Amino acid sequence: MIKFFTKKSILIYTIVIFFGFTGGYFYYVYDYKIHPKEKLIQYNLEQNKQKDVLAKKLLPNSKLIFETKYLGNGQTIKEEQKLNYSLYGKSEDEISRIYSGWEVKKFSEEEIFLYREKQGFPADYYIISNIGGYVCLLKSDGNEGTELIEKTDITVESLTPYDRERVLKKIITNSKDEAYQILANLSS
Repeated sequence: MIKFFTKKSILIYTIVIFFGFTGGYFYYVYDYKIHPKEKLIQYNLEQNKQKDVLAKKLLPNSKLIFETKYLGNGQTIKEEQKLNYSLYGKSEDEISRIYSGWEVKKFSEEEIFLYREKQGFPADYYIISNIGGYVCLLKSDGNEGTELIEKTDITVESLTPYDRERVLKKIITNSKDEAYQILANLSS
């Protein structure tokens, strides 16, 4: 029978293993001394990619915040929702593609903050304006559109110069009662 483990073979195996580990160690050290910045840049890029993607697990207080500034009156409406499971694992670019028309202001595991500006007025705002020479009450739908609520028999010509100017520029209120109070004052 052939003997594989003689004193001479054990010594040779030990020397080969020693030089193998030593050579590998020096190759590793030599490689990082010559190209250390390239290795760090690659490591940092991998780290940044991980930061730009939401975690796979749901944090209990994670929020998705929508903020809309209406240019008609400058009011800002903020709406908060619990972060949806379907958004986890998505990058900031993917979120901005999903919510096109919105600008991503903040992106983290705790909060995604989306912002946009819209023409018009927020929903359920009342506008007193001129249509066909008559004072009318309109209601905003929040999407740049309005619905005619009431066309009064008050002509714009019959108003005082101050009230005429206000109606031509549009009088905006966020309450139906306030809008009817203004109409009552205009008719007297």
